[in-house]
Amino acid sequence: MRAGALTIVAVLGLSGLSGCYLGPDPIQFAALAVVDGKPTAFVAVCGRSTVDVEVYRNDKDDYTNTLLTWSVTVAPPDRARSVDVELLGAVRPGWRLTTVRHTVDEGQPGSFEVIPLTAFEPGHRYALDSSDPGPEGSSAPTVLFTVDDLTKVPDGQVLVPEDHDHSKLMTREAFARDRCGAG
Repeated sequence: MRAGALTIVAVLGLSGLSGCYLGPDPIQFAALAVVDGKPTAFVAVCGRSTVDVEVYRNDKDDYTNTLLTWSVTVAPPDRARSVDVELLGAVRPGWRLTTVRHTVDEGQPGSFEVIPLTAFEPGHRYALDSSDPGPEGSSAPTVLFTVDDLTKVPDGQVLVPEDHDHSKLMTREAFARDRCGAG
């Protein structure tokens, strides 16, 4: 009897683990650079034919029904290891602006309005994202920054996510190598 109970407990315990995802974590392909005084996404291409870049206001205690965002899809040049995308910049050849003003779930509880982000303002926090979604809705940490942080990113360096709450500086080359491998 005792052996049968142990078998049932073991089977139930292992079946609970089968629903867990043990694969690779999602990767954040974007870092924040400042190029010619302008906030710029430095994106590791890693062989992809297009990259999506999004930056949005991400204030901790913002409970408004609006999402201020700017997003673009970029077709990088052939064999590019990385690409610079000027945030909120004019659309360039190979870019397709994807932000459209609209209401999500209009008339429903929890509905909100998506509004194109047109400027970075002091006193607000922003998030930069260019990641591929992971399994079961998981996401890579975004690059969190404020207008004040833009003055702290030296030439040749980028601000990268350390985790979902913290960022750190590293060189552009090290970031691209870390994201895409040595190849």
